[in-house]
Amino acid sequence: MVLYCLIRRRSEDGRAERLLLLRKPTGWTFPPTKLRANEDLYTALVRPLGEDLALPSGSYFPERELPVIPSDMSGPRYAGLPERWYLCPVDISLTAAGEAWLDGFGDQVRWLTAAEILAEVPEPNIRAIVESLSTAKPPLGEPFARPSMDALATHWAASNEGGVRVARECEIHDILAAGTRAFNLRVADPYLPYQRQGLGFTWSFFTPKDKQDVHVHGLPAVEIYGVLEGRLHLWHKPMNQRGVRTWRHLALEAGDWAEVDALECHFACWAGTEGLGVVFKSAGPGELAGVGRLGESGKTVCGECPARTTCLIHPRLAELAAEYNKAFAERDHEHVARLLSEDTAV
Repeated sequence: MVLYCLIRRRSEDGRAERLLLLRKPTGWTFPPTKLRANEDLYTALVRPLGEDLALPSGSYFPERELPVIPSDMSGPRYAGLPERWYLCPVDISLTAAGEAWLDGFGDQVRWLTAAEILAEVPEPNIRAIVESLSTAKPPLGEPFARPSMDALATHWAASNEGGVRVARECEIHDILAAGTRAFNLRVADPYLPYQRQGLGFTWSFFTPKDKQDVHVHGLPAVEIYGVLEGRLHLWHKPMNQRGVRTWRHLALEAGDWAEVDALECHFACWAGTEGLGVVFKSAGPGELAGVGRLGESGKTVCGECPARTTCLIHPRLAELAAEYNKAFAERDHEHVARLLSEDTAV
């Protein structure tokens, strides 16, 4: 198998997508390397990106491996490859430092559109990769302006494959800054490559970018919030109590922790656009702690709650929940601040 790195960007006028090609003795090609036995993707990428292109360490990230393509036998031969081998294209994103480095790389690289590659590059395997891009499922999408949250988190996980995983503060901030959801390290049923199974609990970091809703966890689930930065507001009431006056509201500062027991309806949101928190959810046997995509979830939102017809949400809480359930960029943050600055008595 030969790995081919696809580095994509928009032209300066934004009209055309261009792909980077590297000059090799055999002609222009996507940066390639032969995949060695028992070698992981990150180690293999060092040769075409860290050595051939001399990109700084930590400036390039694999985003997606595309379907493998059989090689064209009329194409160039590579030492050590069997008679029959395969093309393994990988979509790569770059940091700002990586982009700046390539801009000064000189005439050893070219940026061409797919049509220009098909017209100017005779190498059949490169042409086969370009032709396959238009049929990729799901579609390849826009070039990455910067490494995605999933790429950063998966890179972190690849560096923590042993029995102890360490998440440094700078790594947590970088990963969360690249996305708009929580950084779930352990969940009931892992569905992303950087996640491990929760084994009865989940472990996540979250910021104001992460949507929140009013919800309740069934017995015997427990949820624990910890505030690392900023101020977190928590609304709560027992599930079996009705009426708006049963809701209680408190504010948690950096260093504070709150334990939410089972069957306690609750909603958490941040004061302002900055904040960092950690949440643990634990569950007893047979329950999946409420994060994941398979099996029985331990989390129930208001619309699915069996007690919804006998329960009333405080009007200020209803406004907050409606605003906070929008995407981060679409929220009226000033309105959220006004709602949270009112008297905390409810």
